Amino acid sequence: MTVKELIEELDSLGVSFNKKSRKAELLELLLAQTKGKSKKPANKADSEEAAPAAKSSEVPKSAGKATGKKEISADSGYAIIRTGGKQYQVSAGSLVRVEKIEGNIGDTVELQDVLAVFDGANTKIGQPTVDGAVVTARIVAQDKAKKVLVFKKKRRKGYRVKRGHRQMYTALEISGISA
Repeated sequence: MTVKELIEELDSLGVSFNKKSRKAELLELLLAQTKGKSKKPANKADSEEAAPAAKSSEVPKSAGKATGKKEISADSGYAIIRTGGKQYQVSAGSLVRVEKIEGNIGDTVELQDVLAVFDGANTKIGQPTVDGAVVTARIVAQDKAKKVLVFKKKRRKGYRVKRGHRQMYTALEISGISA
């Protein structure tokens, strides 16, 4: 699958982006990881950057065994995390856009604010968070969202103000969920 075919597939899913930006570079990176598999984005928060993502094999098999934590695979489970004042549903291998998190591209971050963990048979719901649950993710991109224009006007007074705002965001690839 070429980058052009991937862009056409994302357009058919309703994902919009500027082809001349760094997102094309992100698409090429994701294309190398996907090996042609495609999946519809899980929610609106990651729909703009949610190119198809393969199961992550970067997490070592013994990542959760030292502390007795259980690793949750992408097939059987997912977690609800809170970051930047918003909640996101994530599973291992998924790509999600969140409010800006400090760090460089390629850095690994641990999200400690896990509200719930769902595994095929087990469900853990925190009050407010699940004790000991950690979602590990890799920073894939640090970018700005589309520009939002704000136009103020007072009729008959000659008052017109046009302002633009581009919110910073971080694209994360979820490496693993341990509970």
